[in-house]
Amino acid sequence: MSTTIAKPMRGLAIAGAAIFAVAIAAPTTAAAYDANVSFDGFSLNEDEDLLEQLIALDADDIEELREEMAEARAEIRDAIAEIEEARQEVQSAPGGAAIMKVALTTASAVVKTTTSRAFKKVKRALARAEDELADMRESVGEAEFAETTLAIDVIREELAAIQASLTELTDAMKA
Repeated sequence: MSTTIAKPMRGLAIAGAAIFAVAIAAPTTAAAYDANVSFDGFSLNEDEDLLEQLIALDADDIEELREEMAEARAEIRDAIAEIEEARQEVQSAPGGAAIMKVALTTASAVVKTTTSRAFKKVKRALARAEDELADMRESVGEAEFAETTLAIDVIREELAAIQASLTELTDAMKA
């Protein structure tokens, strides 16, 4: 009787591991292959003017941006905890740990590749906006120049923190 129960449980554990890995990788893949990368209301679509969007930010918007990026990092930490929980759950199923390892290693590679593409796109867009801002410095005024420069710096800082969190996530997936 226990082998009859164990076989379906093993199948469920393996299916669960695969579904879990796909659930982690799929949103990241979709975002990176989307031609219109956007975050916190910013569109990095080449049809939209990122610099104009950045100039429109005020101090409250910049703080809100920081908070939203902090929430994104918290969600990544939650995903890391879920990975550990899933690993614990499949340990009891024969072969479950091995299947989970393969599924998560594959998902890790997908997450790493797709987020790398998205971050490169964002960094290039920010560099272009920064160059355009430098060219417009006199026309926007010193106060607006300083505030927009701060917004660009905050976005870069927060993206670096998210990249570090994603590295922790992919490391946890490969562990």
